[in-house]
Amino acid sequence: MSHTITIEQIVAKTTDLPTIPAAAIKVMRETQSSSSSAASVAKIIVTDQALSARVLRLANSAYYGLSRRIVDLPEAVVVLGMKSVKNLALVAGTYPWMQRPVTGYCLGPEEMWRHAFGTAVASQIIARVSGKASEDVAFTAGLLHDLGKVALSVWIENKMGAILLYAGREEISFDEAERRVLGYDHCQVGYHLATNWNLPEELCEAALHHHNPAQATVHHGIVDCVHVGDYICSAMGFGLGGDGMLYRFDETSLDRLGITTNQVDAVTDEFVEKFEEYETLFTEMAA
Repeated sequence: MSHTITIEQIVAKTTDLPTIPAAAIKVMRETQSSSSSAASVAKIIVTDQALSARVLRLANSAYYGLSRRIVDLPEAVVVLGMKSVKNLALVAGTYPWMQRPVTGYCLGPEEMWRHAFGTAVASQIIARVSGKASEDVAFTAGLLHDLGKVALSVWIENKMGAILLYAGREEISFDEAERRVLGYDHCQVGYHLATNWNLPEELCEAALHHHNPAQATVHHGIVDCVHVGDYICSAMGFGLGGDGMLYRFDETSLDRLGITTNQVDAVTDEFVEKFEEYETLFTEMAA
């Protein structure tokens, strides 16, 4: 099959590429530094007005159910804790482009967002249950795992039918069909974007290997958490695009994580509950 356009060309030519606000990336790096403080994290958020407003709105949301209003960012960081604020900054920073329709993948408005956020929540729970990865890193990796779809959407719009037909006929997974038709898949495009943004290595690796976790080289724990989280989220029907039913689950992830299928069922119940709690965040983000 002909390779019509390279990943580099896609990234160069797509005017509407997803971006994460510089402030959100700085917050992510700062919270990982041993010398960070609530004040140092707040100082970064303050540089981005839209981000500040969203983080404060989220801090005061029904989800956190605090008894008093939080009026300044340092207080929000103290009350919510570093990890929460890091995740909130990323959620607030990625929401504007994640909630748009991703038509190439047959995802309507909010569906990409539901899937990304659902995978983040499920990955975080899997990280906690398995003890094999940091919960907040698993959350972030889950949130950003499908970056590549947003970038590829424009280019595959008229090819989606062909890719799905091909996947069905050859009985292969959707990402495998993408590779055969386009020469690469959304995971590789996501990896390209993540490395361009200088995101931490484990997030780049999760973007690249979330469909093929056994191929992960360094950050197995994170990649396995995201693979299982993505599977749970897809199985529950959160943000299923045209490729949703073609998800290949790699059982070796469970072995590496030391998790049984029974535990996955328990996690799925907790996930649905958690996700519904988080739904209040969506409505407040959209406000």
